[in-house]
Amino acid sequence: MTDRTIGEAAELLGVTTRTLRHWDSIGLLQPSWRTTTDYRLYTEDDVERALQILIYRAAGIGLKDIAEVLDQPDSANQHLRRQRELLVEQIGQLHRMVRAVDEILGKDAISVKEKIEIFGEDLPKYQEEAFQRWGDTPEWKESQKIQEKMTKEDFQRAKDEHEGFVEKLIDASLRGIAPGSAEGNELALAHRASIGQWYTVSANKQVILARMYVEDERFNETYKGHASYLLTLIEALAQVEGVDLENVEWE
Repeated sequence: MTDRTIGEAAELLGVTTRTLRHWDSIGLLQPSWRTTTDYRLYTEDDVERALQILIYRAAGIGLKDIAEVLDQPDSANQHLRRQRELLVEQIGQLHRMVRAVDEILGKDAISVKEKIEIFGEDLPKYQEEAFQRWGDTPEWKESQKIQEKMTKEDFQRAKDEHEGFVEKLIDASLRGIAPGSAEGNELALAHRASIGQWYTVSANKQVILARMYVEDERFNETYKGHASYLLTLIEALAQVEGVDLENVEWE
């Protein structure tokens, strides 16, 4: 009968020496022999016990319960029956998850090409820039989750609604609709709702976004040169709602 060092036993069992040391420290698998220099030596019986530990661990049984099973064989069936119930429950959960994934895959998910058809060829460049600026924010993560569930029709509708809003904004500007008026506030709220379809937005966040529109000419173009007018509408509403325009924070 050949005794094995901890390294040899670990290689045979497909585990690490650290694992064997841990099992030794908790009394689950203590080697039968030690050398005079305190090196562990594992007998064939030790290796057999280790194999049983691996089998029970693969079944999902915890190390504490494995120790009881090995030391009190009569309790093995009880632990295995309980573990079987847990495994059946986990299988049911996995089946439900698979069905949920199938439902998502079955939807008319939009491709990058289709997004470009709707929003233009510069979309990938803008998305990359947006990711670099906001990719680590909760708002970005929230918007990505929402977009994952959207179809081509959803994106087209979002674009159409934005264009409809811009037309109303221009019309209000030409008619001299004053910031803080009922119609002005209605437009500001409509803009907030349009942002809210992508992520949670507050009056504070809306003000910061509107100020960014004015500073970035590309956004001003999106609003057909009326970003400054939109900002006045948004700030007027935010002030009524209690936002300190001198100290606006993203919250």
